[in-house]
Amino acid sequence: MSIRKWEKCMSELDKIDSFASAMLEAASIDELLWTIAINIGEILQFDDCVIYLEEDGVLKQKAAYGIKNAEYGELFNEITIEFGNGIVGAVAKSGVAEIVPNTADDERYIWDEFSGKSELTVPITYEGRTIAVIDTESPYVNGYSEKDKQRLQVIANIAAPRIASAQYCRRLQKAQIELKESNLQLQFTISQLKRNQESLIHSEKMASVGLMVAGIAHEINNPLSFSLSNLTVMKDYYQSIKKMNEEILALDGLPDDVKSIVQLNDYDNIIADMKCIVNETTDGMIRIKNIVADLCGYVRTKDTQKKEYDLNDSVGVAVNLLRGEMNGHCQVDLNLAAIPSLYGNGGKINQVLMNILNNAIQASPNGGMIKVSTYVDSENANIDISDEGTGIMADNICDIFTPFYTTKPVGEGTGLGLFICYKIIKEEHEGDINVVSSNKNGTTFRVTLPLPTCHHVSLKVG
Repeated sequence: MSIRKWEKCMSELDKIDSFASAMLEAASIDELLWTIAINIGEILQFDDCVIYLEEDGVLKQKAAYGIKNAEYGELFNEITIEFGNGIVGAVAKSGVAEIVPNTADDERYIWDEFSGKSELTVPITYEGRTIAVIDTESPYVNGYSEKDKQRLQVIANIAAPRIASAQYCRRLQKAQIELKESNLQLQFTISQLKRNQESLIHSEKMASVGLMVAGIAHEINNPLSFSLSNLTVMKDYYQSIKKMNEEILALDGLPDDVKSIVQLNDYDNIIADMKCIVNETTDGMIRIKNIVADLCGYVRTKDTQKKEYDLNDSVGVAVNLLRGEMNGHCQVDLNLAAIPSLYGNGGKINQVLMNILNNAIQASPNGGMIKVSTYVDSENANIDISDEGTGIMADNICDIFTPFYTTKPVGEGTGLGLFICYKIIKEEHEGDINVVSSNKNGTTFRVTLPLPTCHHVSLKVG
């Protein structure tokens, strides 16, 4: 071997060594493929070089040197080739390198704007599988020799394990991303299932309580009506006794001993006490009757008709009816957005708003402000009612929609108000009702109602 040939051989070896080092430094598979394409062109002094990578069972152009390389990282007219199609696809399928001396004589050749007159195609294989293909074209017929094929095959063999490793890393990263996304979706699904489970449990609880309430109300109503009727008769009786006592004392010629007996027994005071007892008992009975009526209102409602109603109007009605309760104690700040007409039972919505607003009034400190806001999102109309009170203890929030649960003093609340609100919103209007409370920021009730599916109604603002 001449000195000149020896020096040329050593120069190529140095370039290959540098090429191998550059491949190891590549941070990604895309950078790796561009490094391979550019080094092949420079080391072997080819006019053109294109790297195809196997992805999803097809060969995709990923990097190039020469005419198809606009600049580093970009390709002109990227193409995809099926295994077995064209010269590139045939080499990928067979795993055997080919030289095509004249592309015009080979019917497999795929013509494009970058067509050459001869072609050299070498597969990059790893563990018996084609993972990439190196394809180079010359502007001359018989532009490649067997030596060129051997040199390119050496480079392909050097690149194969590095490309396989990079492919594995990419698949691993993709799998990790997909796994992360799946975990997030799973967590969301579990959270949704948990909420649905809690809602179902609560609904079942409400249904059971409803049956119980219906039975209790029926059993109480009969003796209650009988007792109220008897109290009415008793009123008539003590009025008759009083009149009779007055008539006896007014009789002329009534013996003194009889008068003494009548006066001694103090029938006037007795009758007055009877009147007081009857009135107090009647008030108590009426209170019981009202409680039963509330219970029955939970189980069955007289007005079940649903129609279009204005949520902002309902807010206005509730605020106006409760002005007397505020009576300088607190104020209301209204912030009402344009809301489409909703479909449902407007009277029951009024009931809900009045109940929540009344609770806010009772919780407000002197001079406090109650903020009432309405707004819409993509699917729902919402109303927030916020007070500046001391808030609800965290341990109590989970129970506030439970029937008969109340933190008010005995005789001031039945524990049914929020329970009935829950039923009206959740079960009858397919909405939602939630509460957020803290010692610093008071309590906010949020009622969510579904918007009509067809927005043919006009927006209204209070």
